[in-house]
Amino acid sequence: MDSPVTFDRLLEGAQRFARLAMEAHAEQDQEVFLLHAGVSVERLAKAALARVHPTLLTEVNGKDDMLLHFAGAVATPPTRLRTIGAATAIGRLRKMDVLPQKPSSEAADLDGLIELRNGVAHLGTDDVEDYLGTFIATVDRLLPHLGQEAGSFWESWADTARVVLDDRADRLQKDVRLRINQARHRFRTRFADLPEGAVDGVQQAVSEHGLIVVEVGPAKALFQTLSQCPACERDAAALFLAVDQDSPLFDMELTAEGLLCGLCGFRLSTIAEVEAVGLPTTVRFSVEDLERAVTETSDPAERLATIRLSLPTVTRMDAHDSW
Repeated sequence: MDSPVTFDRLLEGAQRFARLAMEAHAEQDQEVFLLHAGVSVERLAKAALARVHPTLLTEVNGKDDMLLHFAGAVATPPTRLRTIGAATAIGRLRKMDVLPQKPSSEAADLDGLIELRNGVAHLGTDDVEDYLGTFIATVDRLLPHLGQEAGSFWESWADTARVVLDDRADRLQKDVRLRINQARHRFRTRFADLPEGAVDGVQQAVSEHGLIVVEVGPAKALFQTLSQCPACERDAAALFLAVDQDSPLFDMELTAEGLLCGLCGFRLSTIAEVEAVGLPTTVRFSVEDLERAVTETSDPAERLATIRLSLPTVTRMDAHDSW
């Protein structure tokens, strides 16, 4: 009888849990990410061992049922299938020079991922360090020993994996590019089954044109204006602009401090992040803009609460269109 524990099944399971882990990370659910990432690494490690020889999956605990089964010495699999755990599988791959040896930082990070996976499974956890980089780097090390291409394994998450592994970009660029890829995945998932034209309707509903007052504080005022989203590339993002109270009312230069897309949920939180995606960090409004806004607003109360300008949508500069 064929064994239910095979290389193909282990690889298939590792890929399925990797996809679930990436989806959970995109939704900022760290506990679910840790659970699925840990299972994916465990199954991928076992697949690497099984590709060398299935007997490497047996525990050394005095019982030989699984050893006889994997060696093909018995016709019927044991009633209870037991293989080595993640820590043992990783330990054996380290002895085979497939995974980083202790006491390297890479080995410590991988052990941390597995320990946290076990902790979440039994006790739950709160704020933890982000192990996405460790997870993807471990998968990247194991795939060549499995005879697998990264693109085939990650499928729709291949671009995200490449961003995480890119050593040329600085931390800010990598973080922003990662969130862009995650937001694009959310966009595809949310609107994949909607009829043609439905996305346009949602976009129209969430898009607010003009320059809108968000709040006025003692030090500065905050506005928002419509912007093209760097992730889903729809005109559905609110670009948040701030101006000091000392700025001349009829010649305002506003500074872009953040962005939030109403369609894909992509978010920017700092001026540096706005600049990183190629959006302008400052927007200037002339006296003519403000006079036109006041003239077109008939309700005095609305004049005080909102300034709506007939302005073009803010778009990215060409330098970052490849993202």
